[in-house]
Amino acid sequence: MIPLYILGLLLRFGPQHGYQIKKLMEEQLEDFTQIKLPTVYYHLEKMELAGLITANRDKQGARPEKTVYQISNTGADKFKELLHQTLQIKYRPSFDIDGTFYFSDSLDSSVLIDSLSRHISSLKKTLNKLEIHRKETIAHIPEDYKTSANIIFEHHILHYKAELTWAEESLNILKEAKAHGKNQSC
Repeated sequence: MIPLYILGLLLRFGPQHGYQIKKLMEEQLEDFTQIKLPTVYYHLEKMELAGLITANRDKQGARPEKTVYQISNTGADKFKELLHQTLQIKYRPSFDIDGTFYFSDSLDSSVLIDSLSRHISSLKKTLNKLEIHRKETIAHIPEDYKTSANIIFEHHILHYKAELTWAEESLNILKEAKAHGKNQSC
């Protein structure tokens, strides 16, 4: 997915150096991607070798030399190919926490209860942040991007809300089981 985002940003915003690409990712994509700067440079190097982008060295005055990346025609074609690949939607979520619940008989129930309580708090903060960021984003982006931006935000907000519902219901089940001295393992 990282090449998709890099190629798309270069198409949308024109030639950029690596730090600018990372900054755009943080500003434009942070709500639904988690890409680290070293990873960006790794992919830029691979993409340059593959002919998807070109790299030009830019030196301005006494400032350090920067490499400015630009998408090639091959890269533009690859971007469209990657977009079409993402439309082959396959949805099968995997949750590490399910393994913990499967083996929950090896934990004290208060550990699970504390963990879920923290998770609920974190989810509520994230949902609040997403709602605020959606309002800010929608207010400042061109009209042509608003529908897509709302779809992206809603996709993530609904997933977080579903996780919050699951966490709250699970917490209640664990608390009730603990109050009745029941074993809550699978």
